[in-house]
Amino acid sequence: MIQAYKKFWQGTFVFNERTSRKDFWMALFTHLIIFVVLLKGYNFFNGLGYFQLSVLWQSIASFLLWLLWIYFLGSLLAFLAITVRRLNDTDLPWGLVFLNLVFGLGTLVLLVLNLFPSSPKRDKFKEFELKNSSNFIASKEPENFSEMFKDYFKNYFEFRGNASRRNFWWVQIGWGALTLIFIILIYASGQFDQVMFGRDFIGTVLLKLVFILFLIGSFMPKLTIHVRRLRDVGLSDLGLSILLGVTAGMTILYRIFANMIKMTYSTSHYQLFQYLMFLLVMICWISLIIIELMASGELKKSEKIHYL
Repeated sequence: MIQAYKKFWQGTFVFNERTSRKDFWMALFTHLIIFVVLLKGYNFFNGLGYFQLSVLWQSIASFLLWLLWIYFLGSLLAFLAITVRRLNDTDLPWGLVFLNLVFGLGTLVLLVLNLFPSSPKRDKFKEFELKNSSNFIASKEPENFSEMFKDYFKNYFEFRGNASRRNFWWVQIGWGALTLIFIILIYASGQFDQVMFGRDFIGTVLLKLVFILFLIGSFMPKLTIHVRRLRDVGLSDLGLSILLGVTAGMTILYRIFANMIKMTYSTSHYQLFQYLMFLLVMICWISLIIIELMASGELKKSEKIHYL
């Protein structure tokens, strides 16, 4: 089941291969379990909002709802890809995937079609196999700053392979410098517009728009280079998923909780929870930074020394 679910995500951009009936339904079953868990979690904590510590429970409920929507939107392409691969396996037209546009009935018909056994003609499509990230052969190490940034965007969707400490941190410094330049320009432009026009003018608005697009556009390569750096240090796929997931999750939950406290003017009632949550967020981020500062394979070496 876990292997099938890994294929579900790893095959997000693979439409020209095939997936067996077993892999399809195992992946879909796991996918639905996660949906149900998130939805039930939201309903549970939303219900607790009527009792003591309502702001805390409502914050957790809002976080789970946010997570549910992110998971749903993030998995749409992966779901379409595995459906097309399953249709390839049954030798049915891939265009049937558009039945999903007929919400409810169309999706049900498509699921029934995916119950069909594999076609004898399936061999014209290669079977989709799980690719081992450790077997991925990365391109040569970038030698200068411009090559590092080129490599950064070249591997936009590449979660496999490794990223060296030097490559990773130079890219982070470059990204931070660009972000700082944007912030300074937006602030300076905003101050100029306030003096000249009394409000933000088109230049400041455009700068803000470009900055937002820059942040959105750099999200995926930042995520992938974090994954490759953690793998280079020696973390397993499960380990790096837990570390990044907990760090991001705790940060978002803390922001939701802090904003809800401000809106309800109940700071004094939740100070302890807010401090504890802030402490956990700091521990997560410091742990992430320390690990990403390690040399290549350092965690694996530490495990071997400990074992000996």
